[in-house]
Amino acid sequence: MEDLTLPKFLKVKDKASGKEMYCPININQRKFKSALKYKAEDTDVFVCSYPKTGTTWLMNIVWLILHDGTEVPGPYRESIPMLEFDGSEAPESIRNREFPCIIKTHFPYKFVQINPKAKYLYITRNPKDAFVSFYFHIRGCGKKYGTENPDINKLYDQYMKGEVQFDCYFDHLNEWYSHRNDSNVLFLLYEDMKQDPRNGILKVAKFLGEKYEELLMKENGKLMEKVLELSSFEHMKSRTIWEYPKRPANEPFIRKGVIGDWKNHLSAEQADGLDRALMEHGKESGISKLWDKYAEFL
Repeated sequence: MEDLTLPKFLKVKDKASGKEMYCPININQRKFKSALKYKAEDTDVFVCSYPKTGTTWLMNIVWLILHDGTEVPGPYRESIPMLEFDGSEAPESIRNREFPCIIKTHFPYKFVQINPKAKYLYITRNPKDAFVSFYFHIRGCGKKYGTENPDINKLYDQYMKGEVQFDCYFDHLNEWYSHRNDSNVLFLLYEDMKQDPRNGILKVAKFLGEKYEELLMKENGKLMEKVLELSSFEHMKSRTIWEYPKRPANEPFIRKGVIGDWKNHLSAEQADGLDRALMEHGKESGISKLWDKYAEFL
């Protein structure tokens, strides 16, 4: 009998490039493979991350800054395509020369054809909270993963092996972190953004271009206040444009958005396992020290 408590993932391989990766079982493989060939235009803005590390929040902030505080219409992927799920054609179909094209992706760095003039914002979140958020994501759209009641312990084992969509969290982070000093990459911590959203928004605007920083602070920071309001947890939770269409009402996509919620869901052994994995994967790169200043939460 099929185990419906075990989430299912499909390993997809592109024969042309040899690249392969775990994906949801309902992935459109043609679109996935076409995404690998996407060549960014100079004005493209990529919001990059491993799943459940603050992607939607950052994506919303970027949109609000680039569109002078006008909210993204829904469903959001008609305006902000997800490269690996929507394919290389999607950015072309929505491209508007008045505004830069925003593209969401969970691809690891090695899967992205980098344009030195395009901009890449990467956000990450401590692995314990990221895993718990991923677990609730699976609960909210179980059909995509062949599960009706996912077992957090079984998912934990898959996560630690990197046998989940977009593969290993730690490898993904290490790859992007190694490019944190590239002129066209902005590396952000979810926790920094939560602790000081005003400074985080300003940092994003500066990276997007001097004119956006100026617009943000014009008229005593009128646009800044608007971006703060429209990217707040409370406001984003009130909008349904982020939701998977068939998501249960009791499993919201925008769930808690706090630092340290892992303490309510992980065993001591699981928390210790994620801590040790971060130390082991981060000895040389330095990612093991990224959250030292948040020790009280983590």
